[in-house]
Amino acid sequence: MKIEQALISQLMILLNIKNGKTRPSEISKELDITLQGVVYHIKILKEKGFIDEKNSITKEGFDFLYNGLNYIEDFVHSSLISIDSSLVWEVISDEDIVSGQKVSLYMDGGYLHAGLYNGKGAHGIAVKDSRKNECTGVTAVREIIKINKSRIIITAFNNVEKVQDMKILAATIKDYINSIKFDFIGVTGEMAKTLTDTLEIKPDFEYASINAAFEAAKRGFTTLILVSDRFFHFSLNEIRELQAKNPTVELDLKHI
Repeated sequence: MKIEQALISQLMILLNIKNGKTRPSEISKELDITLQGVVYHIKILKEKGFIDEKNSITKEGFDFLYNGLNYIEDFVHSSLISIDSSLVWEVISDEDIVSGQKVSLYMDGGYLHAGLYNGKGAHGIAVKDSRKNECTGVTAVREIIKINKSRIIITAFNNVEKVQDMKILAATIKDYINSIKFDFIGVTGEMAKTLTDTLEIKPDFEYASINAAFEAAKRGFTTLILVSDRFFHFSLNEIRELQAKNPTVELDLKHI
């Protein structure tokens, strides 16, 4: 399937005209095409009967636009399938797998696993032979891989100079930790670390905790991060950037 640049330009011009933009200068600015180019294509569209003398789209023009956009949609869809088919996903084999074999895909312990095809759910094609518990590759992945719903709970507390009694704060945090459900706990900063030490809690994430929490969330785990107000503000830009890259990750902000 091949799409010519002229066809794309003419379809986009027609779409703009259908949406009420009739002046070539207006269309040129909207599509970032030279004014000469817009005038040239409008002339061709008029010759084909797709635009009338008032620069309005005709019935024939609407049919051309509809069919053309459907053609582009088919092109994009087939291209995405082609690209997806060339991607290779890293997976852990739960069985002995042969190259070319169809396998089922699922998350287990936060990692992508492949097993003998069970006829339902996410699946793909193995790209190499592998033994049980080895890492292999799978391509042509179809269906959605189910991942547990997860979130990141960032819990901030007052800066050290504002805390009168650390034992009281530690007890408050202990009650809070016992009241919520999470898979991992992370700390950011010295104050958070000393508080978990006081509570005899070993953090799962101590360095780059926010990055680790987002990575865990993508794999179906919920992480609680403890952080002082000071370090929270230092981390705001990082949090915003990670949120933008991972819009499906749920983020809760709490303050104790």
